[in-house]
Amino acid sequence: MRLRLLLLMLLAILSLNFVMRAAHCSPEWLELGSAKPNVSKDDAIGLFTDANEKYTQAAKLSSTKDSLEATQLVQEAALQYETILASGFKHGQVYYNLGNVYYRQGKLGKSILNYRRAQRLMPRNADIGVNLSMVKTTTEDKELSPEISPVVQKMFFWFFMLNQNELTVVAMSLYVALMILITIFIFFKFSWCRGVVIGFSAGLFIALVSLGIKIYHEEGVTCGVVVTKCQVRYGPGGEYEPKFEIHDGAECVIEGEKNDWYRVYVNVGVKEMAGSKTSGDEKANSKEVRSGWLRKGEVEKI
Repeated sequence: MRLRLLLLMLLAILSLNFVMRAAHCSPEWLELGSAKPNVSKDDAIGLFTDANEKYTQAAKLSSTKDSLEATQLVQEAALQYETILASGFKHGQVYYNLGNVYYRQGKLGKSILNYRRAQRLMPRNADIGVNLSMVKTTTEDKELSPEISPVVQKMFFWFFMLNQNELTVVAMSLYVALMILITIFIFFKFSWCRGVVIGFSAGLFIALVSLGIKIYHEEGVTCGVVVTKCQVRYGPGGEYEPKFEIHDGAECVIEGEKNDWYRVYVNVGVKEMAGSKTSGDEKANSKEVRSGWLRKGEVEKI
């Protein structure tokens, strides 16, 4: 019995050490992206702190009717957040704050875009979901399909509450623990190891499947947000007839691209413009009708 407990404690310590090492490889604060940074990490943190102070000050000035200075401070805060991100430092809190800034400026598409980016990095942050829902209620185009049910999110909590990096760490940790358990079973033939190995194998399988789905959802499917009121056209060019109008904040799936145009499928209900090639209310929300082409400047990838 003592030997069994000792082995389990050793396994736990090794697994915990592996998790800490893996987590250390991806710092929780400003994560360095693939781009070469134009500013140092210390400078980026300084910009982030200063931008936060400007945004807070702008909120106080707004309540005292000093809107001109408040507007200037909000613009400066947005520029500083964008500078941090453009320098290669990616973190959910920067995207979240930038989403707040753009919402204050009335740029709903930019706000939703940055909330979505923040959500991928900080899936357990409840404030992001609340703010995102609030902004989406103010957009002109309404989604046909609602957000994922909270019940489903609770049932598959590991998928919805862990980001891609965290799921990777979980899968790697389970793999290391499983290898240790298999080694123990081979050399010591403990009968209790068989059930534990099966349990860890099932956990590893679930973690790998969840990680694969998340990678496909975030990298295999390109999602975007419309950032300005525009017209979806039948083809990739201004010479093509407008198909329907779409507004700031509508979300879409980018299915392809050609030159300076994206082929998109929008996730909102639309009505085709008068005189277009096809018409009829019965087709207004069909998938074929909701596909078309947008200029690259009119939509940004999440």
